[in-house]
Amino acid sequence: MIPRPLRDRLRSRSRSRACPDRGDGPVEFAIIAAPLLLLSLMVVQVALVFYARSVALGAATQGANAGRQHGSTDAAATANANDFLRSIGPGLQAPVVTVRRDAANTEVTVVVTGRAVNLIPFLGPFEVSQQAHGPVERWVP
Repeated sequence: MIPRPLRDRLRSRSRSRACPDRGDGPVEFAIIAAPLLLLSLMVVQVALVFYARSVALGAATQGANAGRQHGSTDAAATANANDFLRSIGPGLQAPVVTVRRDAANTEVTVVVTGRAVNLIPFLGPFEVSQQAHGPVERWVP
């Protein structure tokens, strides 16, 4: 008969040999968690870029609609686009509204540029630019 302390030591050794991967779960999770977290942040970053594009297009459309009215000025188109940007929130950072008219004052173009909200610092800023244009309303007798 084998004494009890020796028998216990032999059992513990056989258990450790039978299960050599014991404790690998947390290590595997630590290795996989960082790329999965980065991937999910990249998905959210893409969504933020598309949202910024949508906000810029909405502001450009609002500015173009105001600039198309009969007797409207560039200042009115710019003010309307900026009002839209203020009301929608911080979806577009550092927005710049530019209004252009052609020489005959028959077309108005509003360009809104800015940056999307940056979630991942090392990817750099995402510049967004959208434009809307249309004919200026005029009275024809």
